[in-house]
This record gives sequence, C-alpha cells and structure tokens, in this order.
Amino acid sequence: MEERMIDGLVDEQKRLAEASEEARQAMLRAAEQRQEAIFALHAGGLSIRRVAERLGISNKVVQDAIAMARRRRPQLDRREDRVAWELHRAVADQLRADPAHVVKTARRNLERMRDRPRSQIAQSWLDEWDQLLNASEPEIRARMLATDERATDLRQMSPFAGALSQDQRTIAILKAGSAAR
Repeated sequence: MEERMIDGLVDEQKRLAEASEEARQAMLRAAEQRQEAIFALHAGGLSIRRVAERLGISNKVVQDAIAMARRRRPQLDRREDRVAWELHRAVADQLRADPAHVVKTARRNLERMRDRPRSQIAQSWLDEWDQLLNASEPEIRARMLATDERATDLRQMSPFAGALSQDQRTIAILKAGSAAR
C-alpha cells in the first residue's frame, strides 16, 4: 500500500474516532439529562408508576434513573446546603447551554452585590466568584458543585440570581427534598 493511501486512511480513522467520541459524550449527557428529568417528575410528586405510565417506560427504568440521579448527588446533611447545591447544579446545566448569558448575569449581579457593605469574609467570596468567572466553563461548573467547605460557603453568596426560571428553581428545590430520602 502506498504511503499516501496509508496517510489518508490514518487521517480518516482519526477523524472518525473524534466524531465517535463526541457522539459518545453527547449520548452520555443525554442519558444523564433523561435521568434528571425522570428524577424531577418523581421529586415533583409523581409516583414511580405514574412516571412510567406518562413516559411509556417500565417501572424498573424509572427506578434505575432515579437511583442514578440520586447517586450523582453529594451527601449533604443540611437542607439549605442541598437546596443551594441543587440550584447551582441547575445553573451549571444553564452554563453548559448558554455560558455567555449565565456569566453576564453573574457579573451584573456581582457588581450590585459589591455596592452593598459586606463583611470581610463575604467580600472574599465575591472576589472568588469574580475570579472564577474568568475560568473556563468546565472549571466554573466543577467549582460550583464541589463539596468542600469553601464551595458550600460560596454557594451561600451566589451571583447567579436570575440565571434560572422560576420553574427551574422550583424543580431544583423539589430535587433537594427528594435527594435526602
């Protein structure tokens, strides 16, 4: 086989491998989003059976989706920490979908938050958010959802007000209650 043909096949294989990996990642994201949607329906008060009927799937698929969604959540003892984490998880989803809008909203909120007198610790949280908003989207999402004490504190002074619709906020709060069970 000629070197030119080999190079062409190698290039094609690399392109196909990249396309395959992108498709795999998209499929994993879609599966996670489906599990989250099923979890939201259940957290909103629908029984497993009712969710299964509405979606035309088996009870087992619903149970598995709920279990997977719950496993992705950290074990947080306080309700306020679970609510803040769920709200930030929803913001992280928005950040993935529309990073420019979410970052712009957060920057605008940070400016307003800085206009009010704050304690030194609160000011340090605002500074950290400001710095974090210059990071890449995956880095912002990772920090928003981290479970260390500093991340928990940061979520208590979040600049993301207005990044979620009222429905998205309600679903996040319902998930926080359901995640504790």
